[in-house]
Amino acid sequence: MEHKERKERSFPSWVVFDKCIYRKDPASFREDDAETPSARSRASNGEPVLVSFRLAAPPAASRLYLHYPREAEEFNETALVAAHRDSVLFRVVVAPSSVPVDSSFPWCCHTDYFVCRAGGSSGLSLAGPLPPCYVDEWQMAGQGRAVHSHMLRARDIGLLRRGEEDFAVADLMMLVPDDTDAAPVEAELFRYRSTTGSRQWEAKRLPIICRGEDRARAGLHWWTTDAVVAFDGHLCWIDYFRGILFCDVLADEPQLRYVELPVEPPEGNPDHPEFGRAHPFVTRSVCVTDGGTMKFVIVARADGEIARKRKLGSGFTMTVWSLVTPLSSASERIGWAMDGAIEAEKLWMQDRYVELRLPPLSLEFPFVSLSEPDVVYAMLRERCHAAGNSTWMLVVDMRRKALRSVVGPYNEVEDFSREDDDDEMASRNIYRSKPVLPSLFSMHLNTHVAG
Repeated sequence: MEHKERKERSFPSWVVFDKCIYRKDPASFREDDAETPSARSRASNGEPVLVSFRLAAPPAASRLYLHYPREAEEFNETALVAAHRDSVLFRVVVAPSSVPVDSSFPWCCHTDYFVCRAGGSSGLSLAGPLPPCYVDEWQMAGQGRAVHSHMLRARDIGLLRRGEEDFAVADLMMLVPDDTDAAPVEAELFRYRSTTGSRQWEAKRLPIICRGEDRARAGLHWWTTDAVVAFDGHLCWIDYFRGILFCDVLADEPQLRYVELPVEPPEGNPDHPEFGRAHPFVTRSVCVTDGGTMKFVIVARADGEIARKRKLGSGFTMTVWSLVTPLSSASERIGWAMDGAIEAEKLWMQDRYVELRLPPLSLEFPFVSLSEPDVVYAMLRERCHAAGNSTWMLVVDMRRKALRSVVGPYNEVEDFSREDDDDEMASRNIYRSKPVLPSLFSMHLNTHVAG
């Protein structure tokens, strides 16, 4: 048998994905380009789903492209949703051509979910579309009666991989009692498991295991999910104001365990009466390194604010923590250990910071390197403080308390007007004040590149 020779390509050990999906013309799709991993499938409406990846070493942004004939306005809810190990989860809104797409369009009823895995002769394979989540715009599909409407906000959804083929996709919502003074004791899990063979979604009510003080459970009344990550066989729903809900979603009878983050949670409702809930993901993030360690990084501003406008010269402290107690431990409390911290003044005094005349502003959107657990990436954004609104990516060695490198400046107007894929291109998520998605996907892809 004659084998088609493929050019070998080494991809980065990890990447930082934009969560938005970029549209390209179907004519640009190439399956024989070793520089651009690609795969194909079909949507539930029969249209071809052609995807390709642009993978670049951090801090440059990596992207998922959808080579699709529809116009960009139908991309509002199409997104890269989650990632774990060798796979990413994305969704595509596939409206029938006869249905007008406007503000009243029930997009949840016309959304396909796909799991893209590093593997196969071409380097990538697509599983999906998964079964529909909705019967109609008011009723969830599958087994069990769901109280909530699930699978709407992308940041509520997680992907968990296990073994060679198994995976689960899940969404979790808090069940708040009718008595507004009572603390939640249950949450509703909505999941799809590839292991069951039934090809159905399932809704389950789960009691929340919450050891420790009653104060921790009381805070769950104001729970909002900011991110979902996979860790140690669990999906982890994170509220950066208070803690993490760990759930073994692939188990027949999953358990849900609550663990507090090393932060002081706000008292009562954290929503501002005029501006609503602040976005804590601007200054906080949880990542899981390639060594399997869960890391939490926080930029604590001296003015006490989370994400509101910063003042020049207002200080901050950036701190990294590691989860050190195994989830299987019999201990009533899961422990965090502080790895290191750096103050604003220490950073601003660094030679490179001074040479570049960087503005003395607090850092935003920090995340830990997946390959170097002592290194943190964070954004320095001028926003309204200068006419150019420049942005830099700072790479900080937390162990040495040193600024390793600075990438940029990036400029929003220039980045949005460019057609090419520059190897130093910034994530467009930062211009939309949304967090990026660190992933080990590219590392697993390396093992499937043919020689």
